[in-house]
Amino acid sequence: MTEAVVTGTWFVVRTSLPLWRTRDNPSVTYAPLPDGRVVDTVRFTRRGRPGLIIGLDSSQPGGGWAWRGVSLLTRFTVSRWQVLAAGDGWAVTVFERTPFTPAGLDVYARTPSLSAAQAQEVEAALDGLAVAQPFRAAMFSPRHDGR
Repeated sequence: MTEAVVTGTWFVVRTSLPLWRTRDNPSVTYAPLPDGRVVDTVRFTRRGRPGLIIGLDSSQPGGGWAWRGVSLLTRFTVSRWQVLAAGDGWAVTVFERTPFTPAGLDVYARTPSLSAAQAQEVEAALDGLAVAQPFRAAMFSPRHDGR
């Protein structure tokens, strides 16, 4: 998937990643840089306080991305991820294991929740993705304010 498709803000509306059980309002904003990398800004709240994780994504030969954090804690962490499927206002991403998180699957949407039609499209896409199957039983919807 090209950076043009990734660009913009996405809300994490379904996930298998346990870190979203203790954080609310997760979103990711991707902004392209002139050198081809993408700034990756993850926002969330935890106990009512805002949280922020910033990284840089580099496209990988054969597809996918490699994320590297920019803070002291995350600078030496690389997370490889890719977009498995996308539709009108939604995308399914898969992440490899890192020292801080297990491998996992996220469903992104351009809004904090999926419409009924989008939810059906996502379920159909997940049904057809063999790589998604190990994560399906662990999936849940993180809390977003107003939902």
